[in-house]
Amino acid sequence: MLGKFINHCEDSLTASVFTHLLHLPSEVFWKILSNACYYTDCLPKHAGEPLSVEPFPNWNPKGTVNTNRVIPDLFIRFANFDLIVEAKRRDADMQDPDQWEKEVTAYANEFGEEKIPVRMIALGGVGNRKKDEEVPFINRSCTVHMCKWEHLLAECKRMKKEMEGIQYKSSQTYACARTITHLIDLFAWHGFSTGQWFSDFNFEKHRLSPLIISCLGLFQLRRK
Repeated sequence: MLGKFINHCEDSLTASVFTHLLHLPSEVFWKILSNACYYTDCLPKHAGEPLSVEPFPNWNPKGTVNTNRVIPDLFIRFANFDLIVEAKRRDADMQDPDQWEKEVTAYANEFGEEKIPVRMIALGGVGNRKKDEEVPFINRSCTVHMCKWEHLLAECKRMKKEMEGIQYKSSQTYACARTITHLIDLFAWHGFSTGQWFSDFNFEKHRLSPLIISCLGLFQLRRK
Protein backbone atom coordinates (compact mmCIF):
# COMPACT_ATOMS: atom_id res chain seq x y z
CA MET A 1 0.00 0.00 0.00
CA LEU A 2 2.77 2.44 0.96
CA GLY A 3 4.67 1.52 -2.20
CA LYS A 4 2.34 3.60 -4.40
CA PHE A 5 3.58 6.76 -2.67
CA ILE A 6 7.28 5.88 -2.70
CA ASN A 7 9.81 8.47 -3.84
CA HIS A 8 12.61 6.44 -5.42
CA CYS A 9 15.51 8.08 -3.62
CA GLU A 10 18.08 7.19 -0.97
CA ASP A 11 16.13 8.67 1.95
CA SER A 12 12.90 6.99 0.86
CA LEU A 13 14.57 3.57 0.67
CA THR A 14 16.30 3.97 4.04
CA ALA A 15 13.17 5.23 5.80
CA SER A 16 10.93 2.56 4.28
CA VAL A 17 13.24 -0.34 5.08
CA PHE A 18 14.26 0.64 8.60
CA THR A 19 10.77 1.70 9.67
CA HIS A 20 9.61 -1.84 8.93
CA LEU A 21 12.72 -3.56 10.28
CA LEU A 22 12.25 -1.74 13.56
CA HIS A 23 8.65 -2.97 13.79
CA LEU A 24 10.05 -6.49 14.18
CA PRO A 25 11.08 -7.93 17.55
CA SER A 26 14.57 -6.68 18.38
CA GLU A 27 16.18 -10.11 18.06
CA VAL A 28 14.68 -10.58 14.58
CA PHE A 29 15.62 -7.06 13.47
CA TRP A 30 19.22 -7.47 14.66
CA LYS A 31 19.59 -10.96 13.19
CA ILE A 32 18.54 -9.68 9.75
CA LEU A 33 20.74 -6.57 9.89
CA SER A 34 23.86 -8.18 11.36
CA ASN A 35 23.67 -11.24 9.07
CA ALA A 36 23.40 -8.89 6.07
CA CYS A 37 26.88 -7.57 6.92
CA TYR A 38 28.40 -10.56 5.10
CA TYR A 39 31.99 -9.37 5.32
CA THR A 40 32.39 -9.19 9.09
CA ASP A 41 32.01 -11.38 12.15
CA CYS A 42 32.74 -8.57 14.59
CA LEU A 43 29.21 -7.30 15.19
CA PRO A 44 27.68 -8.22 18.56
CA LYS A 45 25.62 -11.39 18.42
CA HIS A 46 22.90 -9.74 20.48
CA ALA A 47 22.15 -6.02 20.54
CA GLY A 48 19.12 -5.91 22.81
CA GLU A 49 16.27 -3.43 22.56
CA PRO A 50 17.03 -0.07 20.90
CA LEU A 51 17.04 2.64 23.55
CA SER A 52 16.42 5.37 20.96
CA VAL A 53 16.12 5.63 17.20
CA GLU A 54 16.82 8.93 15.44
CA PRO A 55 16.52 9.16 11.65
CA PHE A 56 18.59 11.87 9.98
CA PRO A 57 19.96 13.46 13.20
CA ASN A 58 21.32 16.98 13.07
CA TRP A 59 24.82 17.02 14.62
CA ASN A 60 27.34 19.75 15.45
CA PRO A 61 29.86 20.02 12.53
CA LYS A 62 32.75 21.35 14.66
CA GLY A 63 36.04 19.92 13.39
CA THR A 64 34.63 19.10 9.93
CA VAL A 65 34.48 21.05 6.67
CA ASN A 66 30.70 21.37 7.04
CA THR A 67 29.49 24.77 8.19
CA ASN A 68 25.96 24.09 9.45
CA ARG A 69 25.43 20.45 10.33
CA VAL A 70 26.31 16.79 9.76
CA ILE A 71 23.42 14.43 9.08
CA PRO A 72 23.87 10.63 9.07
CA ASP A 73 20.96 8.58 7.76
CA LEU A 74 20.15 6.81 11.01
CA PHE A 75 21.39 6.75 14.60
CA ILE A 76 20.40 3.96 17.01
CA ARG A 77 21.44 3.73 20.65
CA PHE A 78 21.63 0.31 22.30
CA ALA A 79 22.55 -0.44 25.90
CA ASN A 80 26.16 -1.36 25.10
CA PHE A 81 26.97 0.53 21.90
CA ASP A 82 25.83 3.22 19.49
CA LEU A 83 25.19 2.55 15.80
CA ILE A 84 25.43 5.01 12.90
CA VAL A 85 23.99 3.95 9.54
CA GLU A 86 25.24 5.73 6.42
CA ALA A 87 23.19 4.60 3.41
CA LYS A 88 23.62 5.03 -0.32
CA ARG A 89 20.90 4.34 -2.88
CA ARG A 90 22.76 1.82 -5.02
CA ASP A 91 25.27 -0.96 -4.40
CA ALA A 92 27.90 0.63 -6.68
CA ASP A 93 31.00 2.33 -5.20
CA MET A 94 29.40 5.43 -3.65
CA GLN A 95 30.53 5.37 0.00
CA ASP A 96 33.05 8.08 0.98
CA PRO A 97 35.51 7.54 3.87
CA ASP A 98 35.72 11.34 4.25
CA GLN A 99 31.99 11.36 4.97
CA TRP A 100 32.43 8.60 7.55
CA GLU A 101 35.10 10.71 9.24
CA LYS A 102 32.82 13.76 9.31
CA GLU A 103 30.01 11.76 10.87
CA VAL A 104 32.25 10.20 13.50
CA THR A 105 33.71 13.62 14.33
CA ALA A 106 30.21 15.07 14.67
CA TYR A 107 29.19 12.06 16.78
CA ALA A 108 32.12 12.85 19.10
CA ASN A 109 30.87 16.44 19.37
CA GLU A 110 27.52 15.15 20.59
CA PHE A 111 28.37 12.03 22.58
CA GLY A 112 32.16 11.77 22.87
CA GLU A 113 32.27 12.39 26.61
CA GLU A 114 30.08 9.34 27.23
CA LYS A 115 32.82 6.99 25.96
CA ILE A 116 30.30 4.50 24.61
CA PRO A 117 31.57 2.14 21.86
CA VAL A 118 30.29 3.27 18.47
CA ARG A 119 29.98 1.37 15.20
CA MET A 120 28.91 2.33 11.72
CA ILE A 121 27.22 0.32 8.99
CA ALA A 122 27.97 1.54 5.47
CA LEU A 123 24.81 0.37 3.72
CA GLY A 124 24.89 0.34 -0.07
CA GLY A 125 27.57 1.93 -2.20
CA VAL A 126 30.38 -0.22 -0.79
CA GLY A 127 31.53 -1.40 -4.22
CA ASN A 128 34.30 -3.98 -3.83
CA ARG A 129 35.00 -3.18 -0.16
CA LYS A 130 34.84 -6.45 1.79
CA LYS A 131 36.66 -5.58 5.00
CA ASP A 132 35.85 -3.54 8.08
CA GLU A 133 37.52 -0.13 8.15
CA GLU A 134 38.45 2.02 11.14
CA VAL A 135 37.75 5.73 11.57
CA PRO A 136 39.80 7.22 14.47
CA PHE A 137 38.47 9.82 16.93
CA ILE A 138 39.28 10.88 20.52
CA ASN A 139 41.96 8.24 21.11
CA ARG A 140 39.73 5.43 19.91
CA SER A 141 38.09 4.36 16.69
CA CYS A 142 34.75 3.57 15.07
CA THR A 143 34.55 0.32 13.11
CA VAL A 144 32.76 0.65 9.76
CA HIS A 145 31.03 -2.55 8.62
CA MET A 146 30.21 -3.03 4.93
CA CYS A 147 26.69 -4.05 3.88
CA LYS A 148 24.89 -4.24 0.54
CA TRP A 149 21.19 -3.64 0.01
CA GLU A 150 20.96 -6.90 -1.92
CA HIS A 151 22.35 -8.75 1.11
CA LEU A 152 19.80 -7.08 3.40
CA LEU A 153 17.04 -8.11 1.01
CA ALA A 154 18.39 -11.68 0.92
CA GLU A 155 18.32 -11.85 4.72
CA CYS A 156 14.73 -10.59 4.76
CA LYS A 157 13.75 -13.33 2.33
CA ARG A 158 15.65 -15.91 4.37
CA MET A 159 13.89 -14.82 7.55
CA LYS A 160 10.49 -14.96 5.84
CA LYS A 161 11.23 -18.53 4.74
CA GLU A 162 12.29 -19.37 8.31
CA MET A 163 9.04 -17.94 9.67
CA GLU A 164 6.97 -19.89 7.13
CA GLY A 165 8.76 -23.10 8.15
CA ILE A 166 7.69 -22.88 11.78
CA GLN A 167 5.25 -25.72 12.40
CA TYR A 168 3.23 -24.16 15.19
CA LYS A 169 2.86 -20.49 14.38
CA SER A 170 1.78 -17.89 16.92
CA SER A 171 0.08 -14.59 16.18
CA GLN A 172 3.50 -12.96 16.62
CA THR A 173 4.94 -15.27 13.95
CA TYR A 174 2.22 -14.28 11.50
CA ALA A 175 2.71 -10.59 12.36
CA CYS A 176 6.47 -10.86 11.72
CA ALA A 177 5.87 -12.67 8.43
CA ARG A 178 3.43 -9.94 7.28
CA THR A 179 5.90 -7.20 8.19
CA ILE A 180 8.75 -8.92 6.34
CA THR A 181 6.51 -9.54 3.31
CA HIS A 182 5.65 -5.82 3.22
CA LEU A 183 9.34 -5.02 3.63
CA ILE A 184 10.25 -7.19 0.64
CA ASP A 185 7.50 -5.48 -1.37
CA LEU A 186 9.06 -2.10 -0.52
CA PHE A 187 12.39 -3.31 -1.92
CA ALA A 188 10.51 -4.22 -5.10
CA TRP A 189 8.91 -0.75 -5.26
CA HIS A 190 12.42 0.71 -5.09
CA GLY A 191 13.53 -1.30 -8.11
CA PHE A 192 15.10 -4.38 -6.51
CA SER A 193 14.48 -7.84 -7.93
CA THR A 194 12.59 -9.80 -5.29
CA GLY A 195 11.69 -12.88 -7.34
CA GLN A 196 12.33 -16.42 -6.16
CA TRP A 197 15.25 -18.49 -7.43
CA PHE A 198 14.35 -21.79 -9.12
CA SER A 199 16.39 -23.71 -6.52
CA ASP A 200 14.35 -22.15 -3.69
CA PHE A 201 10.93 -23.04 -5.07
CA ASN A 202 8.97 -25.51 -2.92
CA PHE A 203 7.81 -28.02 -5.53
CA GLU A 204 6.41 -30.45 -2.94
CA LYS A 205 4.06 -27.80 -1.60
CA HIS A 206 2.68 -27.11 -5.09
CA ARG A 207 2.57 -30.71 -6.34
CA LEU A 208 -0.88 -31.94 -7.41
CA SER A 209 -2.60 -34.21 -4.93
CA PRO A 210 -2.62 -37.99 -5.72
CA LEU A 211 -6.42 -37.72 -5.53
CA ILE A 212 -6.33 -36.10 -8.96
CA ILE A 213 -5.59 -39.52 -10.49
CA SER A 214 -9.06 -40.77 -9.51
CA CYS A 215 -10.54 -37.93 -11.55
CA LEU A 216 -8.47 -38.53 -14.69
CA GLY A 217 -11.01 -40.94 -16.15
CA LEU A 218 -13.73 -38.32 -15.86
CA PHE A 219 -11.50 -35.65 -17.43
CA GLN A 220 -10.58 -37.94 -20.32
CA LEU A 221 -14.22 -38.87 -20.88
CA ARG A 222 -15.27 -35.20 -20.96
CA ARG A 223 -12.47 -34.42 -23.41
CA LYS A 224 -13.68 -37.11 -25.78
